[in-house]
Amino acid sequence: MTDIELAARLLLSLFFGILIGIERQWHHKNAGLKTNTLVVVGATAFALISERGFGPGSNPTQIAAGVVTGIGFIGGGVIMHRGGSVQGINTAATLWTAAGMGLAIGIGYYKLAWLLLLVVLMIQLLLRWAAAWINQRSGAVMPLVTYHFAVSFADSAAESVRAAWSNFAEQPGVSVVNYSEAKQDLSEERLEVSFKLSEARARGMTAFGQAFAVMPGVRKAEWSQSTSAESE
Repeated sequence: MTDIELAARLLLSLFFGILIGIERQWHHKNAGLKTNTLVVVGATAFALISERGFGPGSNPTQIAAGVVTGIGFIGGGVIMHRGGSVQGINTAATLWTAAGMGLAIGIGYYKLAWLLLLVVLMIQLLLRWAAAWINQRSGAVMPLVTYHFAVSFADSAAESVRAAWSNFAEQPGVSVVNYSEAKQDLSEERLEVSFKLSEARARGMTAFGQAFAVMPGVRKAEWSQSTSAESE
């Protein structure tokens, strides 16, 4: 292998990593432009080292196995458990595939590398819309948005408040994260709950809060929402 071909493989891996990284950075992922580029270039470098650095008697499969193991540690670092959902699996899988792309470039298997690049971009760009459409139609909850609802009520309204909440919570597209009840004083109780909703169910949150506010015995009903950073 000439020095020109060596440099060409590294530059090609740099180009591939940048293309994958731009998509990740555009969608504000934890592993963005720099991380994906470094993974592809690093995998290419290890493949080149196994082929050229250790001579003709070296076993390149050992180097490839080491790269896969190393990417496993990096991928594990971007997977996070938040509430009832696990986030970062898509990012970890992208890094894993990017490493395979880098290895393919490093050993000169350019056809596989180009096909991998095409497939990854198709998955991240085209299937994103398909996944969103499926989630919307199936009533899947939005994992990044958490709704917080609190209602203070007299003891006489306790049964009706609990029944109204139970009817809402049992509907499709509602996932309860936390639920608590506490006695405010001798004549007042407070119910606090955090939950996630599907897109269709979220559109009815204003009417949901108003329904509690006009119930006899309810002294205060309020709701809010918080959004966590996306880490797909």
